[in-house]
Amino acid sequence: MSAKQRIYDKFADGIRSGKIATGARLPTEKKIAAEFSVSRSTVQAVMMRLANEGMVTRKAGSGTFAARIDDDASVKVALDIHNIQSFESEMAVSGDRVSYRLVSYAKTSVPQHVGPKIGVPPGAPVMCLYRLRFIDETCIGSEVRYLSPEITWDVSLHALETQGGHQIVEEGLGLRIGRIDAALRAVCANTTQAEDMGISVGAPLLVRSHTILSDDEQVILHGESYYVEPFSFRYTATVAGGS
Repeated sequence: MSAKQRIYDKFADGIRSGKIATGARLPTEKKIAAEFSVSRSTVQAVMMRLANEGMVTRKAGSGTFAARIDDDASVKVALDIHNIQSFESEMAVSGDRVSYRLVSYAKTSVPQHVGPKIGVPPGAPVMCLYRLRFIDETCIGSEVRYLSPEITWDVSLHALETQGGHQIVEEGLGLRIGRIDAALRAVCANTTQAEDMGISVGAPLLVRSHTILSDDEQVILHGESYYVEPFSFRYTATVAGGS
């Protein structure tokens, strides 16, 4: 078992079992690194994974704290789904071609809920990609991607206008996607979204929030994709050890 997995198991099991109480401050990255004889970057990768899974909260200047697994009032279901293809690949199976309209690609102040996902304090300037998605001539939604400042985003404007997120990461940056942490929720369209997507203010939107990590657990980006009604996702999941 790798050192990363041993560190993850110690804190994940402790939080799930209650041995690490909700709100308890975890040891410093330096202490954890010394305990497991690893670098601080290894510990940071594990803490980022725990944060992405909602098991810890990270407060700049204060430390890392155990979170309640059921913090949100909404019902959450976690599925372990393997070999998820990109959105573009899934659409291609049904014969649909996805295209984009680039709205903006510029530095922006990262929102409070996104900062911890990419390891920066809320309000820090990061590059943000905002595009509209189309199938044929119909707008099916939009995507906002906050890019990790730890990665050099040397990609062409043409790629940003024509390629899907997975393709940009794997072909443009040469990074291998190792894991995607995702969650689905419903929201109402705000004024900007309504204007950009040609829908009514308050119209229902399905939101897929996702954090993409490389195969060495480095955070690549955090994205939020918005889909208009009547778009839906269909997933098939298998139960390990099922008969």
